[in-house]
Amino acid sequence: MTKDEFIKEVLSGAVEGYKKYNILPSLTLAQAALESGWGKNHIHNNLFGIKATSSWDGKVAEVWTTEYINGEPHRVKALFRAYDSFAESVEDHSRLLGELPRYVKVREANNYKEACYAVKEAGYATDPGYAVKLIGIIESNGLEKHDEEVRKAHWAEGIWKKLNEMGIPVYEKRYDDGATRGEVIALVLRAVKRILGE
Repeated sequence: MTKDEFIKEVLSGAVEGYKKYNILPSLTLAQAALESGWGKNHIHNNLFGIKATSSWDGKVAEVWTTEYINGEPHRVKALFRAYDSFAESVEDHSRLLGELPRYVKVREANNYKEACYAVKEAGYATDPGYAVKLIGIIESNGLEKHDEEVRKAHWAEGIWKKLNEMGIPVYEKRYDDGATRGEVIALVLRAVKRILGE
């Protein structure tokens, strides 16, 4: 699997993680790349090296890994979460960073550098150079462009808001959801009635 193929494999889940939890896609992509060697060294589809703690009730895999204790690397055996697919791994990673209180600064990060340092400071990894490594992966592979893409306002957002301000109810839909012809016609009819004062 090439780097481009790996990015394509992980990107849709990373974008969903942003929509649901505000986790920047560049961080998700960089962590997946770093922890799994671009998909070549994953543990049972676990792209992020997420350990299986007592709260985990899914599949597990026991493997040797490197942990940094007082800044020094040590080989230890550890239990890791195991998944049926990369997509399942990405979804679980997003949920982990999106729901645990200790990762609140990751969700509040304004840019990928803040996110990388926040995830390190929250204790995601013991490697003292973790944040710097993530930033290097993001910058050398142009992954920050995916953050810019998800932050762009959808072309319909302004229209939807204006119609609601005018008192023309627009059903809540994600702006990237497709509308049926019936929904569009119903919206146009409501707009015409509003303009005509009916």
